[in-house]
Amino acid sequence: MNFIEELLQEAEIREKEYKEQMDKLKADQMLVAIEKLDEKMNEVIELADEEIKLIEEYRTQELEKLEKKRSWLTFNLEGYIRSTGEKTITLPHGQIKLRQGRQKVQVIDMDKFLKVGDRYNLLRKIPESIEPDLQAIHQHIKRTGEIPRGVEVFQGEVKFSYTLKRGGNNGKQ
Repeated sequence: MNFIEELLQEAEIREKEYKEQMDKLKADQMLVAIEKLDEKMNEVIELADEEIKLIEEYRTQELEKLEKKRSWLTFNLEGYIRSTGEKTITLPHGQIKLRQGRQKVQVIDMDKFLKVGDRYNLLRKIPESIEPDLQAIHQHIKRTGEIPRGVEVFQGEVKFSYTLKRGGNNGKQ
């Protein structure tokens, strides 16, 4: 090899080493940049989480205040319709109603009930067990007016509801 070729080869080797060093430096700088970006992203997430928390607290507090006012108005409407003796009152912005709930039956003494339940066909027979058929008991009472021994009848409660012409109802109909 001649002198010029040796110089070129050495220069090529030095340039390759220099490029490798520069690539490592650039790669390290990129890692630093990524680390800074991750820190900024975490700051944004923390700030947004704090803002969301404040907004959620605001929403909860405001909705509680509004719900208290709504409950107070509903309470007064219910008191008003109960004082009138009417079941439904139609008003320009909606209706207020009182509706009788369904009657409920409950077997309170199973031994007494079993003696008459079978006779009136008021039992539901499931293999390996016998239990009162509450729907059949209810129909029997409705049909005959007789309450079988061991059964107690609970009257349904009168429930209040309202319907607005705009904006739906209270969901209690």
